[in-house]
Amino acid sequence: MKHAFIMDPLAQVKPHKDTTYFLMLAAQQCGHEVFHIDPTSLALEHDRAFARGCAVSVSDSHDEPFTVGPVAPLALETMDVVWMRKDPPFDRGYFYATLILDYLPSCVQVVNRPATIRDWNEKLAALRYPALTPPTLVSRDPAQIVTFLSDQGRITVKPVDGHGGKGIIFLDDDGEDVEAQLHMATHQGRHWVVAQKYLPAAQQGDKRILLLDGEPLGAILRVHAKGAELNNLDQGGTARPSTLDARDRQICDALADDLSCHGVRFAGIDIIGGMLIEVNITSPTGLQEMSRFDGQDYHHRVIQALEV
Repeated sequence: MKHAFIMDPLAQVKPHKDTTYFLMLAAQQCGHEVFHIDPTSLALEHDRAFARGCAVSVSDSHDEPFTVGPVAPLALETMDVVWMRKDPPFDRGYFYATLILDYLPSCVQVVNRPATIRDWNEKLAALRYPALTPPTLVSRDPAQIVTFLSDQGRITVKPVDGHGGKGIIFLDDDGEDVEAQLHMATHQGRHWVVAQKYLPAAQQGDKRILLLDGEPLGAILRVHAKGAELNNLDQGGTARPSTLDARDRQICDALADDLSCHGVRFAGIDIIGGMLIEVNITSPTGLQEMSRFDGQDYHHRVIQALEV
């Protein structure tokens, strides 16, 4: 099989923790061909999707993880699997890339389905399951958010299009400069934010569960650094081993059919204190840490699920 990975430049990859690298390595170890695609080169020739890319040899040596071949035009319809693994933010370029990928024939597996990537904002998708989420307000009106804060006492505020923990703030009802912070967070009322009741369980970390075809593979716990509040690994948090409890499985069961019928092959959900916070389907991470903690080749299992 041929696996094409649409992703950021290989020079930016951190092989000791990068999930896309780990999937590329597994594809090669399972006997498949691996290609790197520059997302900015995606194009349509009439109704056929093309891009510039190169064959990649992937090594388990983190010092020299990639050996690349010459860059050349690639007809994406010749691939068996196309991975959309460009990191967020989901901006205009990301949006148009998914539109181009819609033109791939049904014989090409796209992970994940482009239309679902467009429709399922990672911050808002959890609200498809309101019984599983904490009290939430999505607004760009600072006054509206102040009222919500008054009701909740303490809230987490994050950009609706944020990623990697960037732009997240915590506000208390009796805190200082609340309105000023909200005006900044909403860009003077021009950008929507997600305001959510603060969950004290976040002090113990948040759980990332990775799902394959709607079924949980496993979990890790992300814990903030000393003196910090954000558990995101990109914001200084660390990963620890974790397992799924009954509540986690209830949440996974509630999402399973939706994920499968919407073409989400590989997803990551975030849970704090038994409440669903986010549904990550663009470029979910944590696979290396989870495999290492559990002593399992989860990356091979993901690739093998695509061997049809």
